[in-house]
Amino acid sequence: MTEQKTHGGNIYKMAERLGIPESEILDFSANINPLGLPDFIREALISSIEGIINYPDPDCSRLRQAIAVHDGVPEDYISCGNGGADLLFRLAYGLRPGKVLLPVPAFVEYEEAMEAAGARMVYYRMGEDLEIHWDILETMTEDIDLMIICNPSNPTGILTGRDLLLAVLDQARGLGICLLVDECFLEICEHEEAYTFKGYLKSYPNLIILKSFTKLYAIPGLRLGYLLSGDPDLIGKVNRAGQAWPVSHIAQCVGVEALKRKDYRDQVVAVTSREREYMIRELVKLPVRLYPGKANYLFFRAEGMTDLDLRLEEYGIMIRNCSNYVNLGDDYWRVAVKSHEENIKLIQALKNIFQYNTGS
Repeated sequence: MTEQKTHGGNIYKMAERLGIPESEILDFSANINPLGLPDFIREALISSIEGIINYPDPDCSRLRQAIAVHDGVPEDYISCGNGGADLLFRLAYGLRPGKVLLPVPAFVEYEEAMEAAGARMVYYRMGEDLEIHWDILETMTEDIDLMIICNPSNPTGILTGRDLLLAVLDQARGLGICLLVDECFLEICEHEEAYTFKGYLKSYPNLIILKSFTKLYAIPGLRLGYLLSGDPDLIGKVNRAGQAWPVSHIAQCVGVEALKRKDYRDQVVAVTSREREYMIRELVKLPVRLYPGKANYLFFRAEGMTDLDLRLEEYGIMIRNCSNYVNLGDDYWRVAVKSHEENIKLIQALKNIFQYNTGS
């Protein structure tokens, strides 16, 4: 059976295939904070262990209190879940949208969640620049129940400006469309405050925002995320669509502790921005089309090269092939921004591969 190219971060199959420990793989397929697991998260994990003898708080009370303070929203605007993907499925089953409008390419779990709940997908296909433009307003019709926009985009990392998104939100409200804005990667971008839509939740009950702890705190294995909405009926539907204990005790404790460290995000953004600029300087020297992303990952097309991931395996490096994104081909790739030492290894491997490929 041919291995399906899906979500990034599956280092286990690669380690098994190569016969090496997982720790020896440089995983550029998962977009995690380059500083790695912070010490205060490690300490929170250890200190919360004793609490697993009890069932977790089904209401995530302390966690929602911490999120409310952090994001400046009422507690009843918040629904916590077992990672962003879990919340997408709960939103799908809670809302049961008949038709969903999605700009593509986009995170594959959007489609998987919505189609599992019986929705029909309608695509706004981005042009060659893979950006959302004002013509998206023309695709919004009264028969659309839900629209999803990822900002910054996954996989490109490109940000959609506030003016355009606000026009989309206004038109969505007028047409009775719920708008989900996925901001899971936004807090690792510079100038987050210029793009976040948290300030519009009270005025737009049709607005939903998806947030995650995964990327900023480097805890994809823990699973923790949350939805924000000013519509209490929608939050109730999402909560009822999931199981009684949506977040483990350990994850709740980690989330509360993480939100106390307000200066940590600044450290991550500074390092990520510096390393992204280094990678951009090096990648533009190679025969690839690099897209102008602002997230903690970079997206490029290596025209005609459909086996770049397999070539990089020889260097113990894993990257994200984007062929399973709607509107993309087999020669589109995404790489995370990691530590400087790791980024150097990726760049050197790419230089070696492209030198061989071009015969230069």
